[in-house]
Amino acid sequence: MKLGETREGGRGVATPSPTSTAPSAPAKLPPDQPPKPLPPSTPVKRSTPVPPAQNTERAEPKFVRGNSVALRQTPNAKASIIDRLDLGKQVMVLAREGQWSRVRDDLTRREGWVATRFLSDDEPVAKREAPEVKQTVEVKPKISPSMIIQRIIAESIAGYPGTCACPYSTDRRGRKCGSRSAYSKPGGYSPICFAGDVTRSMIEAYN
Repeated sequence: MKLGETREGGRGVATPSPTSTAPSAPAKLPPDQPPKPLPPSTPVKRSTPVPPAQNTERAEPKFVRGNSVALRQTPNAKASIIDRLDLGKQVMVLAREGQWSRVRDDLTRREGWVATRFLSDDEPVAKREAPEVKQTVEVKPKISPSMIIQRIIAESIAGYPGTCACPYSTDRRGRKCGSRSAYSKPGGYSPICFAGDVTRSMIEAYN
């Protein structure tokens, strides 16, 4: 009796032996069909690294020393303007990069870049004070009392309409007026003809 056969009912029945399963060979492509090429990989674009700004140890106060200084978005003269800073405004410097400083306006809470040359440690004068205009007071030269007395007498005589204001005046014919003068006549116009007629109050009022 051969291996793998058993007896059943006195007759030998052949039992098939188990077969081992062998791995299948990879499918072969037809000779006229070349393998498909792999798609090329897409290159990854890398942005140019921007050097970080040099951070200051702490925010330090500075003052703007220019009129309407541009607060820009980036440290570039052609960058967009965020705001305008007035002369004398205090800002806090947060960082520096080359000739630019990153600042913060504590009032508006805006941050941006300004040229460092427009910043100062000292607070500048916001505006120059207009020169003080001194009123010109006309100062009359001091006149001696004797000169004032002469002027008072001369002005009083000049104000008289006639020719015989005082006793020592002369009329149109050249004669002294004497008692015919207005000074000698009681009542009417009383011109001042002599120094004794000028009072202290007249002198003070003349000045």
